[in-house]
Amino acid sequence: MEIRRYVGFAAALAGVATLACFPTPSWETYRGGAGRAGSLRPGLSGPPGGPAWHVTLAAPSYSSPVWTDRTLLVGSSDDTLAVLDAATGNVRWRFRTRGDVAGGVAVAGGYAYFGAADGMVYAVDLRRRRSRWEFRADNKVVADAVVAGGRVFVGTLGGTLYALDARTGTPAWSASQLGPLWAAPSYAAGRLYVASRDGRLRAFDAATGRALWEYDAGAPLGAAPLVVGTNVYAAAETGDVFAVDTLTGQRRWSYAAGAGVSGIAADAQALYFGTWGGACVAVTLARGERLWQTPLDGAVEGCPAVAGGVLSVATAAGKIAALDAPTGAVKWSADLAGGVSGTPAVGPDALYVVTDDGAVFAYR
Repeated sequence: MEIRRYVGFAAALAGVATLACFPTPSWETYRGGAGRAGSLRPGLSGPPGGPAWHVTLAAPSYSSPVWTDRTLLVGSSDDTLAVLDAATGNVRWRFRTRGDVAGGVAVAGGYAYFGAADGMVYAVDLRRRRSRWEFRADNKVVADAVVAGGRVFVGTLGGTLYALDARTGTPAWSASQLGPLWAAPSYAAGRLYVASRDGRLRAFDAATGRALWEYDAGAPLGAAPLVVGTNVYAAAETGDVFAVDTLTGQRRWSYAAGAGVSGIAADAQALYFGTWGGACVAVTLARGERLWQTPLDGAVEGCPAVAGGVLSVATAAGKIAALDAPTGAVKWSADLAGGVSGTPAVGPDALYVVTDDGAVFAYR
């Protein structure tokens, strides 16, 4: 769930390593893996003739879909997590919460872990279709969780980061007063990286919760951090995209995008992001030097997804486009039923995207 579109949604509710961070063929959590690279080595060739299928959920959805084991999981604003057949779009079953499911889920070991606007964190057994455990947090949860090392890491709008035992939901440690956590945490090499609305990027020891460093970006951070090699990358709502050293928190470079950025992705060649001004940009990982910039129809409020040299990005104007990752050239584009706030998910043979009005599309 990306921050810009959720601002109004939240107001209504109140009345959200190394190159090994690039995942294997699975998209079991937001942006593909714990390192949040938004990248998948196998990829799709296009263009497709049209969507293989599309279905409409019962309520609006601001959730980024997740793909696992021929199953698609999508949260929605009617207090449910929908479990769909990835091949047909048929809804197999729904898990009901007591609050809107604005973020996506993290899947590990056959369990789906996610938070909701009711302030609960849920672990759902996907095979038995029932709750494994529930944990009450200090505030609403709109950011996606990350699962690593037998723990579930999740942040809240109350500014608390929790490390929960994945089997029992028992807290191992927590860190508070971090500012509202709209963005998903990222994990790499035993460290947890957290971006906050208070403008700070923080690193924690994932085992103990010990604070390691913090970097003050000077503006609210709405994009989940991304780890590649010895750099952690993040973006501010002002459009400042930056890289800091994973060990020290010292800034290595920054790039002024000129408009807000709420999602970043990477492969081994470049860092990619969309802007609220309606553009997709690629910069070098090492120095943040621009490689290309492609105008798009509408603001990008989610994050691009990278697979097989193709960058898939959806916009608030209701467009999905596939760009050539090395050059930024548009390979194909299509109209959707509505604007998109979230991030597409990549399966082994399809691209999945969810519109804000609750329509789910699969492109093969």
